[in-house]
Amino acid sequence: MKVPSFSRVTIRQMRPITTLPFGRCGHVENLDDYHIALNLDQTLNQKTYNTPLTSEVVAVWIEGSEGRGQFSKSVMLHGKDSSSHCIRSYHGCYDALSYPLFFPKGELGWHANIPKVGVSMDEVDAYRATHRASNANDEDAESPSHLCVSVRDYYCYKFQICPGVFNPILHGKRFFQQFAVDTYIKIESSRLDYIRNNQGWLRADLYQGLVDSMLDGDIRAENVGKRTMLSTSFIGGPRDMRRRYMDAMALVRKFGKLDIFLTMTCNPNWDEIRRELLPGQTPQDRPDLVVRVFHAKLQELKHMLTKQDILGKVRAYVYVVEFQKRGLPHAHFLLIMQRKYKLTCPEQYDLLISAKIPSNKYPELRKMVIKHMMHGPSKGRKSCKNHYPRPFSDTTLQGKDSYPIYRRRDDDRKEKVLGCELDNRWVVPYNPYLLRLFNCHINVEACGSIKAVKYLFKYIYKGHDRASVVMRDASKAYDDVDEIKQYRDARWVTPPEALWRIYDFGLSQIYPPVMQLQHHLPNMHMVAFHERQMVERVVNRPGVDRSMLTAYFEANSLHEEARGILYRDFPEWYTWQSGKGKVWQWRKRDTGGQVGRIVSAHPAEGERYYLRVLLNHVTGAASYVDLMTVDGVTLPTFREAAERRGLLESDNTLDECLTERALFQMPSALRWLFATILKHKDSMSKDYQHRSQNKTHVEHMVLIDIRNMLQPMGKDINTFLLPPIIDAYDNAIGTAREVYEEESIQLTAGDVALKDSLNEEQRVAYDKIMSVVDTDQGRLFFVDGPGGTGKTYLYRVLLATLRNQGKIALAAATSGVAASIMPGGRTAHSRFKIPLTIDDGIVCSFTKQSGTTELLRKASLIIWDEDSMTKRQAMEALDNSMRDIMGRLALPFGGKTIVFGGDFRQVLPIVRKGSRAQVVASSLRMSYLWESMSHLKLVSNMRAKNDPWFAEFLLRVGGGTEETNSDNDIRLPDDVCVPYSGSDNDLDNLIDFAFPNLNENMSDSTYITSRAILSTRNDWVDMINAKMIDRFQGEHMVYHSFDSAMDDPHNYYPPEFLNTLTPNGLPPNVLKLKIGCPVILLWNIDPANGLCNGTRLVVRGFQRNSIDAEIVLGQHVGKRIFLPRIPLCPSDEEMFPFQFKRKQFPVRLSFAMTVNKAQGQTIPNVGVYLLEPVFSHGQLYVALSRATARSNIKILVIPAVDGRKKSRKGVKKNPTVDCGTYTKNIVYKEVLTN
Repeated sequence: MKVPSFSRVTIRQMRPITTLPFGRCGHVENLDDYHIALNLDQTLNQKTYNTPLTSEVVAVWIEGSEGRGQFSKSVMLHGKDSSSHCIRSYHGCYDALSYPLFFPKGELGWHANIPKVGVSMDEVDAYRATHRASNANDEDAESPSHLCVSVRDYYCYKFQICPGVFNPILHGKRFFQQFAVDTYIKIESSRLDYIRNNQGWLRADLYQGLVDSMLDGDIRAENVGKRTMLSTSFIGGPRDMRRRYMDAMALVRKFGKLDIFLTMTCNPNWDEIRRELLPGQTPQDRPDLVVRVFHAKLQELKHMLTKQDILGKVRAYVYVVEFQKRGLPHAHFLLIMQRKYKLTCPEQYDLLISAKIPSNKYPELRKMVIKHMMHGPSKGRKSCKNHYPRPFSDTTLQGKDSYPIYRRRDDDRKEKVLGCELDNRWVVPYNPYLLRLFNCHINVEACGSIKAVKYLFKYIYKGHDRASVVMRDASKAYDDVDEIKQYRDARWVTPPEALWRIYDFGLSQIYPPVMQLQHHLPNMHMVAFHERQMVERVVNRPGVDRSMLTAYFEANSLHEEARGILYRDFPEWYTWQSGKGKVWQWRKRDTGGQVGRIVSAHPAEGERYYLRVLLNHVTGAASYVDLMTVDGVTLPTFREAAERRGLLESDNTLDECLTERALFQMPSALRWLFATILKHKDSMSKDYQHRSQNKTHVEHMVLIDIRNMLQPMGKDINTFLLPPIIDAYDNAIGTAREVYEEESIQLTAGDVALKDSLNEEQRVAYDKIMSVVDTDQGRLFFVDGPGGTGKTYLYRVLLATLRNQGKIALAAATSGVAASIMPGGRTAHSRFKIPLTIDDGIVCSFTKQSGTTELLRKASLIIWDEDSMTKRQAMEALDNSMRDIMGRLALPFGGKTIVFGGDFRQVLPIVRKGSRAQVVASSLRMSYLWESMSHLKLVSNMRAKNDPWFAEFLLRVGGGTEETNSDNDIRLPDDVCVPYSGSDNDLDNLIDFAFPNLNENMSDSTYITSRAILSTRNDWVDMINAKMIDRFQGEHMVYHSFDSAMDDPHNYYPPEFLNTLTPNGLPPNVLKLKIGCPVILLWNIDPANGLCNGTRLVVRGFQRNSIDAEIVLGQHVGKRIFLPRIPLCPSDEEMFPFQFKRKQFPVRLSFAMTVNKAQGQTIPNVGVYLLEPVFSHGQLYVALSRATARSNIKILVIPAVDGRKKSRKGVKKNPTVDCGTYTKNIVYKEVLTN
């Protein structure tokens, strides 16, 4: 289309308004002259206040709805007679006066009286007359927008491309950009004007307050309640963004951690944009095209991610569109994948994400990577805030800060970008398929940790781009301006953002949608009304006494199926009908529902907060009274009800705990509990009173016991203001506690006689070790033997022999279970004070003056079992420390004799989300210490000596030599497999094998602890334990943990989200127990007395604040203990963005346990639940080798059809072709070979 040209005469003919008697600006006196200055202070949040780097047209807008200092947009007309006229932005003449080139004929722009097609002005006038005459139910009246064109609709029409029609606006270049941002400000100003003009008529009060006012005689609504502001939160404002953040956290609570973070940035050179440009235009001249094409591409990307499953099946997602100061729109996606498609290890990252320059075999992809995905050098800066260049790496690794270190090989591929030679270290991670398809910057990152949640959600919900500005009067001297006081916070609106908002494209989306559920105290819900209404009419309005919460109560009273659903989960099954009687209606179709979120409440709100706590945990309540009723007793407050249900920690929990335990009259156990809590002293000395009538002696014996119990917990009795211990009563005076304890270990005749029963292999190992100890030569040994070959038996003989000679021999193991079966055994972390977070070059935390140092110096032998599952850094830390304390820096471990032991066929050290290379690199085999060790082998399997075929089969499985099929899977013996039908009965059959005649043997602790079901996944273990405790007969007790984020003053992490977290090593949020059920201890509470991580216990009794349990395995079998709730924090490896604390009983049910937890244990009867293949080295071997014979193990595995595994849905029931049962066996052979 040819662009018309205009002469001055033509313009005057087209614009009669130019002939009106207006003056020129130069003729007007005292015109204000203002300049705008930006605050470039780097202390401002650079995510929103970043410095503009390009030349662009923007609107700097101080937004808000308050009257004070409100910006009023207008044009001033000055007449030749010195008169003036103010034309507001919503006047029809505004556009023609401000943009004469776009409206050359002076035609009117938008105004409030433009009727829609098919609507006459008479209809509009009649509606407005009726609307003004109405003085009741104004809040329900329909807006005239159904009759008239809105300001946004009008300008959407003006910005359209109409074939064959010349539109001067689209030819305006920077003038068009100015018009776009000006128009958007006009639209937002119009909305704010409506708010300011109408908020004075709207009032609100509590429903109870309205009823009280009516009873007191107040009949007019203007005399009650308070004025209420209509929502002044802009879309994207701080309150709106916080709400969206909390909604996103509700998705994490429901569906788990984030998996993928994806950012897509608009490419202004897309062909779709270039084709539509007019002659002489650049993409910057047409922000309308930029945003429309980007919106189409964004919808296509969303469809591919969520419908076509291009990266895997997505369970939930969030996306947000942003416009930074460089102007181009970009979108952030956060994806939560279905479990099957979650990225759990670096090898899976490589399937989706690349961080390299492609080879010349893929020229188009290479060109796109160089153009869109090279970070580029930081101009003039010593370091890059995004940490580029990243390090080279031959493999993808899990980084220490929760983000992956992607594979970036040093392959000599380089490209010149911005005058610099850049290699793979500068590549922003991307997905090759998506990059090739969309031809734009499209960053894809794996983010599978909770630590990434807060940062990413806060990042994408940071709000609009902003600027800190000051208006300066150019007529005044610069020195007269107080810059700090005059800077104003302002929106920074670019043309693409303005047009995106004008076109009403969405700024964000969350799926599944989240419904905010209101909660309030009885009759305390808010009611809005017009001040002209009569109070009686407001109170009698249908449904005014109903709310979401009261309707929930009503649904529970009417529908039995509703009573098992929590209030927060109601939107998944019911829809809220706000306009149809305010009721919850059962969903007719399975559409996935909504995710509910009970709006937040602060603890300072008192009863409203405690009501929220109850609603998050109690189902089936038909009234407020039901929530306050516990065990048939109606309590006066919601707080008391929450405390009685164990949902809140009461102020006197510790008092009640000790009071409950004192009733059992077990003094020794009560003293131990006191050492844990340390507040009471009654009922603790009755056993000593029977031995001595001397009161002082009895008191000191109790104090010494408490001191000895406190010391392993890292506490000093002197800090608790207890009476001092007199030296005369202290047998340990002058001796370090650690040395005193070791020297006090009592030998049994049975242990001393064990030496006579050593087999030939054990005897050879025993003689070699003892000859070194006897001559004090100092050497390192490694006892290598599969499970059941008698390594522990050998250790017990060595310990008994040396202790019988009066020497100190230390026993330690990586797991608490292995430590508990050696006399005097302790976990290695406890014995050697190894830090929980270990890395290369660390040392143990004991000092040269400590009791641990004295003990290590005096030790003739140190035994450390299960080293194959210990990170090499732990052994190296002890080596570093012992070289120091022994003063012999050149000798391993300072010249001490140390016996290590383990089986590298078993599970290797756990490296969270670690690759195969990382796991192997963390093992002892890769340590510099390995070459210094003499290797002793035990081969004869004593555990399975009556089943030699099974013993050989286990060795082949552990060594990776068992025959495999074409899928590289091994065949399991038919007689150890539970027939698979695909129904829930399969698990029941496995349970019946592992726990036959359960109800008849519930009270037999030997029966309970001699069997278990093993699985590879924590969620399966939890599911089986829940099923087992329901089968277990007897009354139950449910304990809820008290969870908190200790550095979260803004309540970004609500309690219901914290409740969903189960970090490794911490107990569950909900713990259900019954008398006689087996549990496993999760914490090293008192290793010297057998209470260490992995100790197996049986519950003998429970109260609200304490658990009575009995140790059933190991050296301390039969010992009774009282367990209180204790505060527990996860290790740093969990990588939480906050300091998480859970106060709960440190136990977990152990009918079922993970394969890793079972390592080191002998379990006579084993069931293995393996509906998905093992995923790490040694897992299958460990699961199979826990049993003592082939006849004592059963495995539930999905069967093979024609020799290939099928998914659970893909297996036909009762297949006619039986090709055997196959499963995956993962073996890292590099750790098995010397």
